[in-house]
Parts: sequence; structure tokens; C-alpha cells
Amino acid sequence: MKVLWMSINPALYRPGPFGNWSTALETALLKYHGDELQLAVAFESDREEPFKVRQDGVDYYPVLCTLPHSRIDERWAVLRAGLLAAIDDFRPDVIHCFGTEWLHGAIAREISVPVVVHMQGFLNIYHEMIAMAFPKARPPWYSMRGMKSRLRGLIRRPTAMNRDAFEREVMRANRYFMGRTTWDRNIVRYYSPGSMYFYAPEAIRPAIYQAAGSWQFRPGTKLRLLTVSLADERKGNEIILRTARLLKDLLGLDFEWRVTGKAADFAAAEARSGLRHEQVNVSLIGKIDAPQIVSELREATLFVHPSLIDNSPNAVCEAQLIGCPVVASNVGGVPQLVEHGQTGFLYPYNEPHTLAFLIGDIFADGPLLTRISNNEAACAAQRHDPKRVADTVVDIYRAVVDDYRKNKAEG
Repeated sequence: MKVLWMSINPALYRPGPFGNWSTALETALLKYHGDELQLAVAFESDREEPFKVRQDGVDYYPVLCTLPHSRIDERWAVLRAGLLAAIDDFRPDVIHCFGTEWLHGAIAREISVPVVVHMQGFLNIYHEMIAMAFPKARPPWYSMRGMKSRLRGLIRRPTAMNRDAFEREVMRANRYFMGRTTWDRNIVRYYSPGSMYFYAPEAIRPAIYQAAGSWQFRPGTKLRLLTVSLADERKGNEIILRTARLLKDLLGLDFEWRVTGKAADFAAAEARSGLRHEQVNVSLIGKIDAPQIVSELREATLFVHPSLIDNSPNAVCEAQLIGCPVVASNVGGVPQLVEHGQTGFLYPYNEPHTLAFLIGDIFADGPLLTRISNNEAACAAQRHDPKRVADTVVDIYRAVVDDYRKNKAEG
């Protein structure tokens, strides 16, 4: 079977130091189904490269596109041409698009090849959640990478509006979707009526999967909280600052909250809250790679994920796999990962007091945290087993191709 991926990431062609879940999926597919799959990846590139590069048995098609998202029609015209050229050259049996946030899924309107869209986030909901959370700080057309001024947000207003509308078009253009939560299943159900939805667990980077279950409770050590995210506003920066203030000033705890962000990421949250991160024991450690994530998770007392909205965040999956007890906001698809009191803890996303009280209640309870750690590590190891993930995705490819051919034959 010939499978063409469409993504913003170059996957294993140029994995970089940090990696991502698509590289983990490619690794698993090549390991367990390399004999039966012929894989190609068409990805957005910001540099001039050959039309096609064959590497380790995979064909890679870099599609040059440096246009900003504000010029969405022109951007799609460039991507469309490059993607159609890759399709014409590779002749896939099925196309796998990663995410509705990006433009690639619209290719389904142009071709006679089945396309399955892998649900990730969903801009229409993300933008609405940001607008509700920060009604005075920014318009509802949020840039997803933060902004330094309201003016910049207003300048970007048409971009997000167009991306939301384009995302809805992608949903309408496609019949086949894969996801992993009730949240994304409902998005498919209502934004693409009559389509087919398949469950597909996420792949985890091998360096993290190999360290499964390695967290241990260490009594008597300083409380150490960890948050791993892109640190954009959607990830709850203001909740972190306000909760940290309560932990320090109200609960009187000696702690450090380590966050994979940088000062610029927290500028807007600091301005709104009046709290500087260093004043409330928040350490911004920047982006870290997989081995560093394993090390940080092993050293942490709790992993805190305070996102305003999310589907099934990789960071939560990775923390559960290592066994670092997870405390997460009860939003989006997170409840499909975290069962409160069994495989982690949930709290209302916009309540820093509730989060602070929860942390204060559990951080020193060794038996409780050890039980949670064992439960979540066992659950995550099964959920993200690389062979299971690869087998499931290949089964989806087969089902999509079979259904497409059947419908085509029936006419």
C-alpha cells in the first residue's frame, strides 16, 4: 500500500533535536509495517530543496512555502501546486493529513484519492476559548503564539478569521477522520456530518517510551512542579502565575515550578496578573528535548497541565507514561487521558485556588501519588504501545481505501 503523508513537519527527513509525535509514528510504521507500506511525506519547507529526496526507503517531498498565514489564499495556491505535484509523482493509495489547523486537508476537493485527516487541535474552538478567557486583553482572533500589543492582534484579525473558515471547509471537504477522544469525535460528527471516524492512539517518542514507569516518590524533597508545553497563552500561563502566588503566599509552600517557556511567552500573562514569574518561584527553562523531558519528569513531584483547551496533549501522555503524577485542567479531550483519582487529577481550568488547594492536599502523600503513578504508567504504556499504534493506523488505511473503492464502484 502506498501512503502519502501531508504535514507541516519533515518527519524523519529532518527530525531535529526535539522530535514530535509524527516522527514517532513514522518510526513505528517503518518498524512494524515497513514491508507492506511504501511511505512518502509531503511537508512544508522554508528553504529551496530538491523536488523529491529518497531517504531510508521513504520519499520526501519538500514543498517550498514562505508566505505568511495572513495571505491564506496565496499560501494555499502555492501549497496546492506542490501537493498535487507530489501526488502525481507518488501515486498514493491513500493520503494521511495531519491536523485540520493546516491547509493540506483541502486537497481532498481536488483529487480522486481517499484522504484521512488526523485530528489534532481545532482552531474554531481554540480561538473561541481564548476570546472567552481574555475578553479585554485581545480580540477573539488569536494568533496562537501570543502578542505584544492589542494592535498586533488587530492586525492579525483577518488571518485567524480566514483560518477558522478554511478549517471548516477542510472539515466539509473530507469524509474520513481519525482521532482519539470524545472531544475530537464530536467535532467530526458536527462539523463533517456523515463522515467516518476511526480511533487511533498517539505514538510517543521512543526515548520517552523506553523510560516508562521510571518515576518514584521521593519523601522529604522540595516540592517541584513541572509544566511542559509551547507556553503560548492557550496553555494557561496566567493560571500558572496566579496558582504559584497562592502556593507561595497563602499555603506557604517551599517549591519550584519549572516551565518550558521563555520570558517573552509570559509577558502578557505577567501584565494581566501583575505577577513576575521569578517572584512566585516559576522558573522558565526553555524548550527541552526528549532525554531532558525524561529527566525533568523523574525529578518532578507533580506534572501540572493548566491548558485552557486541548485535545489529547502529548505532554500529559508522556508524563503519565513516565509515571509522574498528573494534575490537569478538565477541558477538551483531557478527561479521556486522566481519570480523576485513578490516573491523575482534574480541576476546573479557570480556578487557580482549586488547583493550589489540590496541589497542597496531595504533594506529600506518598502512598496516593505512588498509586496514581503506577496506574497511569500502566494505562499509558498500553495506550501508546508502538506496535498497537502502528497496527491501528494501518488498519485505518485499509478501511479507508476499502470504503472509498466500494463507494466509487457503487457510483
